[in-house]
Amino acid sequence: MLALIFAVLFGVSLLPGRKPLCLRFAERISGGIMPDGAEAYCRRLTWVWFAFLMALAAANVACFWLAAGERRFGWHIRAVPSACAAMAVPAMLFLERSVVRRRRFSVVFHTSGSTSGPKTVTKTFESLAREVAYHRSALSAGIPGFADGTSGVTFLATVEPHHMYGTLWREMLPKAAGCKVDPEVIMTPESLVAKMKEAGKVFLVTTPSFLDRFTAYAGQYDVPRNCVEITTSGALLTADVAHRTEKVFGIAPREIFGSTETGGVAWRRQPAGAKPERFDWEVFPDVRVSTDGGRLAVKSPFSFKRRYVMGDGVELSPDARRFRLLGRMDRMVKISEQRVDLEEMERAMRGLDGIAEAALVRLSGKHGDYLGAVVVPRRMPADAEEKRKAALELRSRLIPVFPKGAVPKKYRFAESLPRNPQGKIRAADLASLFEHKGEP
Repeated sequence: MLALIFAVLFGVSLLPGRKPLCLRFAERISGGIMPDGAEAYCRRLTWVWFAFLMALAAANVACFWLAAGERRFGWHIRAVPSACAAMAVPAMLFLERSVVRRRRFSVVFHTSGSTSGPKTVTKTFESLAREVAYHRSALSAGIPGFADGTSGVTFLATVEPHHMYGTLWREMLPKAAGCKVDPEVIMTPESLVAKMKEAGKVFLVTTPSFLDRFTAYAGQYDVPRNCVEITTSGALLTADVAHRTEKVFGIAPREIFGSTETGGVAWRRQPAGAKPERFDWEVFPDVRVSTDGGRLAVKSPFSFKRRYVMGDGVELSPDARRFRLLGRMDRMVKISEQRVDLEEMERAMRGLDGIAEAALVRLSGKHGDYLGAVVVPRRMPADAEEKRKAALELRSRLIPVFPKGAVPKKYRFAESLPRNPQGKIRAADLASLFEHKGEP
């Protein structure tokens, strides 16, 4: 009888205009976030369970009929289908819970290639859903109604949806929180201001590079202060840009540290007037961190590996729940038999008078590898001769600090550093600036 009741429930849910029962279970477990292909899979699964339960009900009826004249063994025969039906219920529930957690539902991402070539990372839908569930819960403390879908918040984003940051924050999180999402990728300050004025409450998903550009000229715009949250990731946010952002929008941005491989690892805010903390990054509760040769090692339910060692050097707090970033350790290169820390040299260049930004890239030539420097000067050289003199001066100021053979041999002067939509500087983009010959 029990098997027949469940069979009817499964069968009715397969009628046109109804949602298959397995899909309802899956959506309830996943908070409404479903991977591509899950709906078709759940429909097939519902058909399988309907057929199985109908067969079980038929077997039950047959056993009772056969046992009608066998009083001595009748109760044994009756017990078999009843036991099978009883076991089918927990088996069904277990199977439904595993629908959205099967590794067949995976998402393929490509890293930015900021330190080397891009690589492919395949993540399970489970890890993405877990990360979204955490952020939804964490943000609900500061945004009323965010957990139950009654916040009335509109998501605006300056990031593309096909990168992991965009997938999580402008696609999956708004859906889980029941929020509206503006489909347009915002590219200009004018567009952002116009959309903020149209929306009631705004959740801005952006990058440090966009905030830097926007806040530098924010005085030209009438920026409404209706942001309930600003999230940024993809690159480190400087304290200066964080403070300018707070002044313009009225809220300090929430900065997420992580990678495509690990997912989110930690977060921080840099409010104006607050005393800087030594260990400024706070690790997410479900994430465990340690050091491996000075690098940050991560164990996380959001990661694509059980344990992943990042390229960032860190100093951990005594309880390993906070850390301080020391720079990228995977940017150590060997030039002319000398080991050079590109991070250190870039910091030294930014500290020179007249230099706003600088980025280094390793290049290859007939006589081996050498460094190229892309420089953003505070005053752009007027012509090729001025660029040549500026390059010679830069080189002469670096030689006393770094090995002569490792000092950059080629220089490019630009209005800004090349960044991708996530605000990252890719080695390939830097290298492309040196393809033109005849420059210093």
